[in-house]
Amino acid sequence: MANKVHHVQLGIEIDLNKSVEQTLWDKLYAEDRENAKRHVPVSQRGLMCAGICKDAGVTAWMYLRERNGRREAVHERAEDEARHAAPMTDEHKAYQERIVRVAQAEGFQADCEVRTRTGERAWISTDTMVACEGRRIGWEIQLSTIEHKGPKSVRARAAKATANNITPAWHTDRPNYSQRNDAHWTACNHFNAPEIRTNPIRIVSGFRALDFWRCQVGATLLCPNNITDSRKRCGKVHLTPKPRDILFDDMVRNTATGLVVPVEHRMSRRVHRFWVTRDDQRRLYDFAGGPVPEDQSSGADKAVGASMGAPTCRPQASGAIPKTAPVDGSRLSWPAPTPSGPVLDWRAPHHWSGEVLPCRYCSKPTPLRGDDGRPAHKVCAEAAGV
Repeated sequence: MANKVHHVQLGIEIDLNKSVEQTLWDKLYAEDRENAKRHVPVSQRGLMCAGICKDAGVTAWMYLRERNGRREAVHERAEDEARHAAPMTDEHKAYQERIVRVAQAEGFQADCEVRTRTGERAWISTDTMVACEGRRIGWEIQLSTIEHKGPKSVRARAAKATANNITPAWHTDRPNYSQRNDAHWTACNHFNAPEIRTNPIRIVSGFRALDFWRCQVGATLLCPNNITDSRKRCGKVHLTPKPRDILFDDMVRNTATGLVVPVEHRMSRRVHRFWVTRDDQRRLYDFAGGPVPEDQSSGADKAVGASMGAPTCRPQASGAIPKTAPVDGSRLSWPAPTPSGPVLDWRAPHHWSGEVLPCRYCSKPTPLRGDDGRPAHKVCAEAAGV
């Protein structure tokens, strides 16, 4: 939003991002509203953009607006407003291309800059949308500064997407953003555009494995109910989310198929948002008695314990929470899960071909190849039990 305005008649420039005298604002705003009531064209109200448009030698007319207590100057023409938008970086485009390529290789629907209607004149714009079996994952790649409050903030956009049946997935390479808790963030190290397009990318923050353990003598973790005395044990079962790594491509695939899902977990007064496996989600909801309520704390934007360090291991498969906890050890032992099909590792180069052919199972085009060299989607091969 451009907020630097030149008033033609008064011959002054006003920067609404800075403090403006209330009397001056009231006069200019009342004058502009009166012109609007009289249907005076914006180009005849005497307000011009004094920012990027002026620097580019473009005459761009503006009008004033006050929304939620915020003073704004709005361009008459959309193309003038767009001139102030930050250009998309090569890294941002590379992430979008990679998400689409990975999703389409699995047979999912995927596209960039998707607009979803939310009302008669309202839309949601999503960086990259991946759709599979009724699920819609809205990937937002955030590599630049974004507002903390207001209608364009992360929290507002994530809530709007969720309300319209879009699962928001925010990804960044900024360490400070990985510490935020206003959405379900994932983070990786910084890569340039060529590396993003070709290299393996490992997510180092935002994905968790849930560790359920009994608080008794011999437990290695401190009792959260007795943080001032490390010797005290309450005998209850506690939950500790631990950072785990996952490849970015696997994150794209598994969120689309529902094998990786977003959860909210209350710790003390705060609700923490992160991604877990579907099995861990079931264990969490069984443990907590259902999804956690909305966060009522004032400091919920800070994700305490988030890590940008390299995780030490990968998440292990887990089954349902046992009804009765064991009494002969400090940790719970979980029954082995019953897999619905084999999980294939197709990261080797021979599983990828530059030629797109129909999948042997669903007949949809794919560049992937099975162990026998025949074209097949990975998810189709897994479902077939190959």
